[in-house]
Amino acid sequence: MALDYALLNVFADVPFQGSQIPVVKLDGATVSDEGKMAIAGEFQQTQTVFIEPDNAAAPVSVFSSRGRELFGAHTILAASYVAYEMGLTKDEGSFASFLLKQNDQLIESFIDKGDGAPGPIQFARLLSPTIDRYTPDTPRLAAALNIDEKHTAFSKYKPMVVSVDTPTLIVPFTRPEHVMAASLNHGYWAELSGDVYTSELFLFAPGSITGSSQFHGRLLNPDTPRGAFPPIGSVMPEFIAYLAEQPDIAAGTHTFSIDRGSNDTRKSILHAEFDKKPGREVRCRIGGNVIKIGVGSLLYP
Repeated sequence: MALDYALLNVFADVPFQGSQIPVVKLDGATVSDEGKMAIAGEFQQTQTVFIEPDNAAAPVSVFSSRGRELFGAHTILAASYVAYEMGLTKDEGSFASFLLKQNDQLIESFIDKGDGAPGPIQFARLLSPTIDRYTPDTPRLAAALNIDEKHTAFSKYKPMVVSVDTPTLIVPFTRPEHVMAASLNHGYWAELSGDVYTSELFLFAPGSITGSSQFHGRLLNPDTPRGAFPPIGSVMPEFIAYLAEQPDIAAGTHTFSIDRGSNDTRKSILHAEFDKKPGREVRCRIGGNVIKIGVGSLLYP
């Protein structure tokens, strides 16, 4: 059985940058969860998207070689791009929309109609975060991240654990280059694990590596290889909720962009907007560009 797929660069302004996401089209084909895990392992990317038009309950799913994964910003954009190409989106005039289902939540994306191909893609979400301000002190965090204490101690932001989809320890730095240089010291991190109920860390700093964003970010956990810069789309809901929680962020609509990596490490640029209203859930919109760099067929037994 031949399964068509597309290989996409997500949150990329030029080819061969951004996050590489394969999208497999299961048009009329049935593949088990174990089969999807095997296919994801064959692509050897962070995550693989599967689109099943005949599966009304879950037309889109995301898998890694370890199993089913939650949607992240990068996989939502990748799924929306291919859904538009397959004619699965709803025509809204100057743009198209696509509805994704995750557990009991609906996520709606909006695709600009480009010249023969999908244009920029954005999706909207309502965030009901859980915030925990109790985190390890700065010296212990600095030791666990192999950094000088001054590179985080003098940031105007403070560490917090924020949970929307996944609890994430968000750690502010003073400069983007220190975010790039950080690495996890497993010995020190093991000592902190009893104080922090998550192994996901998001490091960020005001400023830009690419020169075209307000923030720079990096996702880190004990399984991240040294020197790796995995996609950060999965933690954008947590980061947006973190920013909305800051006391100096006034009520109203705020926009920002954040980059990940560098020109030598597949840079990504994500654009976001959020509405902060007292006593209300945070409404956010996350978007960026998607570039198709390859197509093919996978021979599945």
